[in-house]
Amino acid sequence: MKVILKEKVNKLGNIGDIVEVPDGQARNHLIPKKLAVEASDKNLNDLKAKKESLSRKEEELVGQAKIISKKLDEIKIKIYAKENNGKLFGSITSMNISEEIARNKININKKNIEIKNQITTVGIHPIRIKLYKNMFKELSIEVLSKSN
Repeated sequence: MKVILKEKVNKLGNIGDIVEVPDGQARNHLIPKKLAVEASDKNLNDLKAKKESLSRKEEELVGQAKIISKKLDEIKIKIYAKENNGKLFGSITSMNISEEIARNKININKKNIEIKNQITTVGIHPIRIKLYKNMFKELSIEVLSKSN
């Protein structure tokens, strides 16, 4: 019997896969536990529509990530902090960077900001921002001395 998997099933396949299984396995295990549905014409059409919807949403999210990337190219990130002889009192965190970017009307979650080395000195430091799944943006931030 052909079934469409609704969950990832070990040794069978992933969500959305159409697999051929013995009738008993389908009727006694997969369908009652809602791990799969029978591969009828209606269910195949539903699967096709769902895949098309997901691909459209994926394209939209990738487009938004590209727009954010272009906006990040247009801004310079400068953070002012108290320092003594080039050393900061504390360090610059992803939260500080996120807030500074937000001042330019670009919302980046602090969890998506990767700081390669802890920022404890005045100067230019590299960071990486995760825009979407495998899309990253390499940037430099400038840490300046805050005058009292």
